[in-house]
Amino acid sequence: MSQLLHVVAWAVVMTGTLCILAACTWLSVVALRVVLTWAGWWPAFLAFYAQRRRAARRTRG
Repeated sequence: MSQLLHVVAWAVVMTGTLCILAACTWLSVVALRVVLTWAGWWPAFLAFYAQRRRAARRTRG
């Protein structure tokens, strides 16, 4: 019984950790987009990102 409780507690803690990490990542992306939009750099950032993806796709295949 003690072993089962330990496994369940570990699973709950790990699930909570993953949820917190996902929320922090999402908030970071949203904050970056807000700041880049406010500064007027969002279209330039998207163009830069698209250009890098195209270049990476060309080198891979």
